[in-house]
Amino acid sequence: MPDGRRNPLEDFHQDDRFYEFLDYYSSGDLTNADVELVINGDFFDPLAVIPVPKAGEKLRPLDYPSEVEEESAVKKFQQIIQAHPITMKGLRLFIQRGKKIIFRWGNHDAALLWPKVQDLITRELSITYPQRIEFQKDPYIFDRICIDHGHQHEYLNQFDEKNIFIERKTTRGIQTIQNLPFGSFFVLGFINRIKLERSYINQVQPFRLYLRFALLIEPMFFFINGFRAAWFFIKMRFITHPMRFARLKKSFFLLLEVFHRPSLEKVAERFFTSKDADSLEFDTLILGHDHQAKMRIFPGGRQYINTGTWTPITSLDMSTLGRRILRTYALIEYKNQKAIATLKVWNGYPHVTEDFS
Repeated sequence: MPDGRRNPLEDFHQDDRFYEFLDYYSSGDLTNADVELVINGDFFDPLAVIPVPKAGEKLRPLDYPSEVEEESAVKKFQQIIQAHPITMKGLRLFIQRGKKIIFRWGNHDAALLWPKVQDLITRELSITYPQRIEFQKDPYIFDRICIDHGHQHEYLNQFDEKNIFIERKTTRGIQTIQNLPFGSFFVLGFINRIKLERSYINQVQPFRLYLRFALLIEPMFFFINGFRAAWFFIKMRFITHPMRFARLKKSFFLLLEVFHRPSLEKVAERFFTSKDADSLEFDTLILGHDHQAKMRIFPGGRQYINTGTWTPITSLDMSTLGRRILRTYALIEYKNQKAIATLKVWNGYPHVTEDFS
């Protein structure tokens, strides 16, 4: 925030650790190594860059978020860049040392697909070596490995990839805007308001268990916000919103996913155990999106890796109960000319203190 305080909607507070991570993989024994960093979506979060209300004010619902337009998206990315100078410094140094960065887009940073946003990031990271920065729209498939964010496997966050940008009538006339899915609008117009009161609301897994706990522990909060969520859904899908597309079948699937989120592990299982598994271009599928770090080996040596997240997670699952930050990532190394992927945890260098987040 301009006054130096943290944005209450910001979840990432690992700038120092990430700087160390980039330094490690671009120096020492790896100084002359061919290193490529794949940032697999949701690295930026323009959905969280909204005006924070002053004391005594409430965050108003965002019925028509401005960041769907290119110029507004650029301004939000400028704010993100200014708020994370250490991370940006680490990325610049990584490129200066001859390494490469590939940006994939996720449901939170789909604005990366705007050309002017890509130009901004390229200028900020390296004017001298722009060829070392790449933006990819499609899943990244190489050497029998597929890297994809994973949001396209959910109705809530699924983009129409044939119509990423569309023209719509706005208060300033016909504008080209980004065609966001319902999940993005739900974050902008509903989740962000609750997050100011319950900072953990988007970090709890599995969310259906949280709903049961909330019903028992905070019934008033549960029913009030349950009603508000239902009204937001009805208004967005069927009444006032200029970007609504109220197909009854899809609305049903959206409601279903709110209470029973699809498992990306199950997505991988369908890929690797289907009758067409042998014709796939990859044997390793690396996803992110749901923040649930995991590695699973399927018959035939095929594997699924979820890279998790570097933001706090509150797990209600008995096997991982509690609040934690793991800083997980996938490491791909070449052994005997074959790409081998493993799931790692970055512990970093010793720190006397760390900020509570």
